[in-house]
Amino acid sequence: MVDRVFKSKIGWWYHLTVWVMAISTVLIFVKTNSVGGMVILLLMTLFLIHGMLTTWYKVTADGWLIAHSSFFPEKRVRIEEITAVEVTVMPISSYALSLDRLIIYKNGMQWMLISPENKQEFVKLLRRHNPEIRIKDPIL
Repeated sequence: MVDRVFKSKIGWWYHLTVWVMAISTVLIFVKTNSVGGMVILLLMTLFLIHGMLTTWYKVTADGWLIAHSSFFPEKRVRIEEITAVEVTVMPISSYALSLDRLIIYKNGMQWMLISPENKQEFVKLLRRHNPEIRIKDPIL
């Protein structure tokens, strides 16, 4: 088995936010000539784009799930500690760029929300490492 990386699914709302920020950056400069405002909006837009390019989940050959998102610290859990997976659309802050999310349970408690592009394949790979993982949603 080799390490496998799953990119985050990116929701329409995230794309919309990036476009609104980019257009606002241009408009604030053209309409108000505010270099400071433009720089702040440009940095925020670049941060969102950086998040799009650097949010992923890795299932390692040696049994770890690693969640990575932009400049935030990586989160790691041994797949043997994962007790369940559930589909959700909870809109709380997480390492997920889509509302089409999975809740990963560690030792029976919610550990993290993630949004891999191919949920079924992702869960199937987790279960290869730990067949005891309970699937709380029959869609998976």
